Amino acid sequence: MMDLWLAPWRASLSLTASTLEMMLTAQKSFASAQAVPDFQPMDEIKMREAFHTAADANLRRWGDTADAINNLPEWYRDLSRVPGGVMTDWFDKARRVTQA
Repeated sequence: MMDLWLAPWRASLSLTASTLEMMLTAQKSFASAQAVPDFQPMDEIKMREAFHTAADANLRRWGDTADAINNLPEWYRDLSRVPGGVMTDWFDKARRVTQA
C-alpha cells in the first residue's frame, strides 16, 4: 500500500531530476552559443540549490498530506476498508430509491 502512495512522489522526483539535467545541458549549450550578449547562465551550484529547495518543498507537501490523512476521523477511514461492491450496491440502491 505504501508503494501506491510513494509511486507519484517517485515519479515526480524522477521528472524533476531529469528536468534539472535538461536545464543544465540547455544552459551550457546556450552559454557556448553566445547568441544573447547579456545572457548569464546559472552555475551548477545554484541549479542544485534550486533543485534541493524544490525537493524540500515537495517532501513538506507529502508530509502535510500524511498528517491530513492521519487526522481523518476513524469513520472516514472505515469507508476505504469496505469492499468495493458494498459501496457500489449502496450507491445503486440509493439512486433507485430517488429515481422511483
